[in-house]
This record gives sequence, C-alpha cells and structure tokens, in this order.
Amino acid sequence: MNPLFILLIALASMSQPDNEELPHYWLPEIVVTAKRISEPLQDVAVDMKVLTAKDISQRGIRTLSQLFVEEGILDTRVTGVEGGLLTLGLRGFPADHVLVMLNGTVVNSPSNGSFDFSEIPLSSISRIEIVKGPASSYYGAYASSGVINIITKQQTEDGLSLAIEGNVTETAAYHAYTGAAFRRNAFASQFFVSRRKNDGERLNSDFESISGGGYLSYDGIATVRFSMGERDVGVPGPVPDPDFIPAFGDSDVNSLFDSQKNNHAAGSVQFEKSIGHFGILAIISYRKEHLVYNNVYEDWLTYNRLCDSWYYNTETMVGSAQVSYWWLSVGLDAQNQEFWAYDTLTDADADSLISTLSWNPHRKNKGVWGSIKAPLFSKKLIPSVSVRWDKNSDYDDFISSSGSVMFKPKPFIRIGASAGKGIRPPTFNELYWPGAGNPELKPQESTQLNSFVDVNYKKKFFMRVSGFKREVKEAIAWINFKPENIDRMTSKGIELHPEFRPVDLLSISLTAVFMKTEEERITANPLYHWVIDGKTVAKRRASYIPETKFAATLIVKPMNTTSVTLSSVYTGDRIAYFYDFSASDYKIKCIEPVTLYHTCILQEIAGPLTLSLRIDNILDTKHPSNFGYTLSDMNYPAPGRNISLGLRYSL
Repeated sequence: MNPLFILLIALASMSQPDNEELPHYWLPEIVVTAKRISEPLQDVAVDMKVLTAKDISQRGIRTLSQLFVEEGILDTRVTGVEGGLLTLGLRGFPADHVLVMLNGTVVNSPSNGSFDFSEIPLSSISRIEIVKGPASSYYGAYASSGVINIITKQQTEDGLSLAIEGNVTETAAYHAYTGAAFRRNAFASQFFVSRRKNDGERLNSDFESISGGGYLSYDGIATVRFSMGERDVGVPGPVPDPDFIPAFGDSDVNSLFDSQKNNHAAGSVQFEKSIGHFGILAIISYRKEHLVYNNVYEDWLTYNRLCDSWYYNTETMVGSAQVSYWWLSVGLDAQNQEFWAYDTLTDADADSLISTLSWNPHRKNKGVWGSIKAPLFSKKLIPSVSVRWDKNSDYDDFISSSGSVMFKPKPFIRIGASAGKGIRPPTFNELYWPGAGNPELKPQESTQLNSFVDVNYKKKFFMRVSGFKREVKEAIAWINFKPENIDRMTSKGIELHPEFRPVDLLSISLTAVFMKTEEERITANPLYHWVIDGKTVAKRRASYIPETKFAATLIVKPMNTTSVTLSSVYTGDRIAYFYDFSASDYKIKCIEPVTLYHTCILQEIAGPLTLSLRIDNILDTKHPSNFGYTLSDMNYPAPGRNISLGLRYSL
C-alpha cells in the first residue's frame, strides 16, 4: 500500500472531533447552477463536486492540470508542457463528450468537440462545478458525459477591492494576476488581467499568454461579461525514437519549429429576475476563436523543408431563455456556429507553394427543454425528470431525457440515483474534413446509470461511494481514413471519496477510482475488427485511460495563519494501440503506473498578504505525461521536480 495512505489513516486515528463543516461535497449553503437550475448542492441527485478558490489556493496549485490530477480526475490528458493542450474526460468518456462552460457560456470547439483548459488562468476562478452524470436533457450537444462549469471571481460586498496574485518557479516561469472590483448598492463590476510565461524544460516548449475579462452588473438583473486572450506555445512533440531523429528535431524533441497560437474574444449579456417563486433568465453570448498551427517537417522525396500551416476561425452565437416557477423550469436555445479552415503547404527551401486547402461548414441548432422536481415528505424524497428536443441542420432531430431521485432517510445520509440518455453529435472535422469527412454520420447515443451514497457523521467524517455504468452506441471510429458509426463503448466503475476533519488543525481527503472502459466493433464483418499482436479481436480495452487512480491530500494547520499540505497521486497503467506497418497489425504501447508527491506551505502575513512555497514531484520521478506519435518514440516527458513561490495580496 502507498505509504502516504498509511500515514493518513494513522493521523486520523489520533484525532479528536470538533464542529467544523467538511469541504468539497456536502455544503448546503452552496447553490450550484451547472444543471441550468439554481439549487442547493445537498439537493442534487446527480453525482457532483464543487471546487472553490480556497481549495485551490490552499494547495498553492499553479495550473488547472495540477488541480484536475490532484482531484482524482481519471482522464486528464496533457502534452507535457505548460500551455499545451489540456483536455478532460469524465468516467471513461473522452473530452468531446463533456460540456464545458465559462460563467454559463458554452466554450466547446465545434471543430473537434472539446475544450482546451490551458486557456483559463487559474487565479481568475472562483469555483468549478463538475457534474459527473447525464446532462444532454438540459444542454443537448456535448453534455452526454457531464458538465464542467467554471465560474470566475465576482464582488459580493460593497466597496472597492484589489487583488494581486502571482508565483514564480525555480526555472523562472511565472504567473501574474491583478484584479479590481467595485460594488456600490445595485452596481457591481470586476476586471482582471493575467500574464503567464514559461520557457519550458525542453527546447521549443516555451509558453506565453495574456488574458483578461470582467463584468458589469446592475442589481443582479442585467449583467454584461467579456473575456479575451491570446496564447503562444511551442510544440516540441514527444521525445523521438533514438534510432530515428527527425530532420528538424533533436534527441529530446520531435520538432524545434512546430508552434501554436490561439486568441479568443467572448462576451455575453444576461438578464435575470425573480419575483416570488417566478424567475426568468435570458442570455445572449458570442465567442470567436482563432488558431494557427505550424508544422515543419522534411519531405521524404526531396529532403526539402516543408511548412504546413493551419488557420482555424470559429464563431459561435447562442441565445437562450428560461422561465421557472417553483420546481418547474422550461427553456429554449438557438445556436449558430460557423467554422473557417485554411491550410497552406509550402516548400521553404524552394520558396514555393505546394498546395492549399479550405472549407467553411456552419451549423444551426434549436432546442427546447423542460424540467420538474417534486420535493416530497419534507424534502426527504426529491424525484425529478427532464427532457429536451433538438433540431439540427446537420442531422436528424433527437430527444434527450433524464431522471433522478434524491432520498434522505436520515439527516446525515443521502442516496442519489440518476439515469439518462445523452447525445454527442459529429464534429465539424468528422463531418466535413476534405477528403476524409463523412456527412452521413449520425449522433452518438449514450445511456447512463449513476448512483451514490453520502454519509456525514457528526460533520467530522464524510464518505461518498459512487457507482456508474455507461454505454455509447453509434460511436464514431476512423475506418480506412474515414469516420464511421461502427463502435460501441462501455464504461463502468466505482469511486470512493472519504474526507476527515477530526480537529481544527487536520483535514484529510482521499479519492479512489476503479474503472473499466472497453471499445467494441459492433459490425459482424471481421475485416473491420482490430488485429492486435496477430490476433483478430472485436473488443479491446480503451486507449489512454487508466483503470485505477488514488489521490490523497493531508492538510495540517499548526497555527491559524499557517497550513501545510501534502498530497500523493497514484495513476495506474495506460495503454494505446499503434499500427505497425511492418507487421500489418496493431501493437500495444504501455505507460507504467506512477506515484507522485507534492507539498505546499501557506503562510498568512499581516492579514491581506499570503505567501506560499510549493514543491511538485518531490522525488523528481521521471515519467511520461502522455503517449507520443508512434510505437517507438519515447512519449511526452512530464516535468520533473519544480519549486515555486507564490504571493497573494487582497485589499
């Protein structure tokens, strides 16, 4: 057993109780909105977790990838460099099955269906709501696996407030955040600017970003939000095969010249009003993204240097309105998405244009949804049901539905269960990529069953046990360089989340996840089955996703102004399948299990000033963060030991 877990259990057994509330899970005072309906967290029957700014700052965490890994999110995928692609999957489903919202505005890319979390500076976040259950009956597309709603900071008290946050690492990487907020009677406003920079641990892994945003609000009725930012990151790729180093790479990086640039601008106008038990909410939002990806490689025929540059522009306009009365809510959405893609391939040595490629798909979607809850027996039993109908310009109409029930047999016990049907529509790339897209694709349909039991003993010990089973039909797979609805994906597992707060100076939280995810070819034609290590199979373990994960966090407060955090994360083995042209079949590549340890010391000085010292990967364990491009390369190396100093000042 991991020695840190033994230490945690031993410390818990030495503790004495007090009356403090537990963090994270059971917080009756927190009202969540990720399901489109404002409701107390304790009444939500879908498995859900809330991470607050306090949870984040107490551990001195610098990036969202660190946060998701330490919270035990099983499928967190990174490319080994800060600022590089960061996506998140929930319970065996990939990132394009998870709806991501920023202050209630959808930010999933219509080109590939997922969202790159590296865009968001961690210091701007007030809280993160994670729904680990079906939500297509509220949102339609991309919510078949769950919802992640990121809520930025906002002013809650009258007066002027200023905040400065920042950290710097031993490698001279730094984050700087400045925020100012003002509230007077009915008027409230907040603005922030964030700057992030890292030269990276390898060549061509430098990262630079600047972003900002804010809001203006009148009496909470009318709110205008905006955000913008740009990001420039080197793309070194994995460490190459020692026997095959690319012409424009070296022994440590696949490329010395590949790069990616992103910028975005977004805004929304929200109107919200409540009169008694009647409420109305209307939002209009607009988001524009621009991405440039440059790929430099050698022409295998002429040995010249080729430059492949991809230009993507995406515009999304969404309008929504909903009306609520008591426990009944109805709403409608209208969405318009447009995507421009342009590619140029040039011979840099010959200074000549080889080819160009472009396409311009667009999509319109309309949806109508309704939800009703019926608290019974003094809210000891709360059943609910929701249904949604979507009309889309790319494929047939579809209906999503879900139902849930919350049962509270005792004040300290909650039992929740939910079931739902979800939809993940084909992305623009899958439908329209020139020469490879398939406009005949159908939406992927999923069914999900989720349940959990909470026990909160005298507010000192909390335990959540969750179980889930999911199945995706019409799953999209690439067959002969073309996407087809030919796969089925199944996922089932159990999650354990005990938390202890026996005394003021000590809190302990654990996460244990056991999951099995499989992919299956549902066609009877063996020509479309996989040939793995010489054996033809119709079912295989899912790629990239570990089957086990353990995360533990110990927080000790020897004084009111000092806290020490120690965390440990164990990630089980991961596998991926790479085609071996010499054998004409797939080979299995494995990333071995790894355990990492981190620590943070937080010290409050003179009230508004807080200093932190964090050490990531204390033992400097060498391990890959993700798979590379080929069977023989050395994958993406994860960062080694890193020491950072942080500062937070608020007034």
